[in-house]
Amino acid sequence: MRIAWICHFSDPDVQQNIRPLKMVSQFAPWISYTLKVFEHCKGVELHIIAPHEYISEKKEFCKDGVYYYFYNPYIPLWGRHWPGFFKWDKWTNYARNKRITRSWIDSIKPDVIHLQGAENPYYASSVLSLIRAYPVIVNLQRINLSVLAVGNHRTQVEYSILNTAKYFTVRTNTMYSDFYSYRPDSKIFMVNYAMPEYSPLGAVKEYDIVFFGQVCQAKGIEDLLDAMGIVSSQINPVSLCIIGQVNGTYQEQLSQRVASFGLSVKLSWMGRLAKLGDVHKIASKAKISVLPTYNDIISGTIIESMQLGLPVVSYKTGSIPELNEDSENVLLSDRGDVVGLAKNILRLLTDDDLYRTMSQRGIECIKERYSNQNVLQQHLDCYREVIADFYKDEKQT
Repeated sequence: MRIAWICHFSDPDVQQNIRPLKMVSQFAPWISYTLKVFEHCKGVELHIIAPHEYISEKKEFCKDGVYYYFYNPYIPLWGRHWPGFFKWDKWTNYARNKRITRSWIDSIKPDVIHLQGAENPYYASSVLSLIRAYPVIVNLQRINLSVLAVGNHRTQVEYSILNTAKYFTVRTNTMYSDFYSYRPDSKIFMVNYAMPEYSPLGAVKEYDIVFFGQVCQAKGIEDLLDAMGIVSSQINPVSLCIIGQVNGTYQEQLSQRVASFGLSVKLSWMGRLAKLGDVHKIASKAKISVLPTYNDIISGTIIESMQLGLPVVSYKTGSIPELNEDSENVLLSDRGDVVGLAKNILRLLTDDDLYRTMSQRGIECIKERYSNQNVLQQHLDCYREVIADFYKDEKQT
């Protein structure tokens, strides 16, 4: 079986092979983890087509039985971004990116194409011209159907993909039911990402709380800071470590927000770290992990925190409540309930027995939920069924 993934990601191994003019931080690690289950897989060829900034020409290589194809979606001659005011890629509707992807696809002649995420038009839009020619599956990395009503170019492309494709993969029951209600005529498959197994690092605790991820309102950073104001009235001082890229102006606004409480809240800004291992080392120096996200499936931040033995506080958002199906493994409050968020933080910081219980439950929950999944078999079963269905429909038409 010849498989093509269209996606975007980067990790140190990739950058060692394509040697970009400027190194970038690792992102979309779930792609890196999952592709490894295809390495040296007998009877299967995985081809990965992805954009990557800071390369001056197309790059192709094969490693451990997986074939990689990278192109610069911005200015290939100089190997950097377009100037912010010169949006040639958008003005041309990503014509060059589509042309490169189509050329590689037609050369590979895959049995099936798996698009990893529909929300990034600079690579995702390329599948719209491929859907009639090849079996195309769209992996839903998120479900936020409300954004489709916004009407900007990004959501228009996502809307077109979600309403044109027939086959989709999801990884939680909530995702399945939400998308089925939107597209009951589609065929939806449960296919998980592969998850690496992390263990508690036993670090000395320097912070009360860690937040790691995208530092933005949608991930709940402002709610967390407001909750810290409540927490600091009972625990003084209270410390928060923030890991993630943040605009300087926004960081200053957030710092002023905390200062306005007039209470002792210590913020430690770590910025965006290049390696996930470095994130884990610093995060493990905190007692608990808090991610009050407003729209998420089950964030990698939550999964990794639980693996590291950090009790997690979050909102009842997306598929996160599924982690509590068998027992309370994450402390949750309603989305936007800052008082409830603060109460859960205080419970963990003041109750040692609860802290130890939640730490152990988190480790066991993730191990049971993800370690026993045959991710490779899930993918291959899905691909075989889609291929058979696609050509059955093709014969009927």
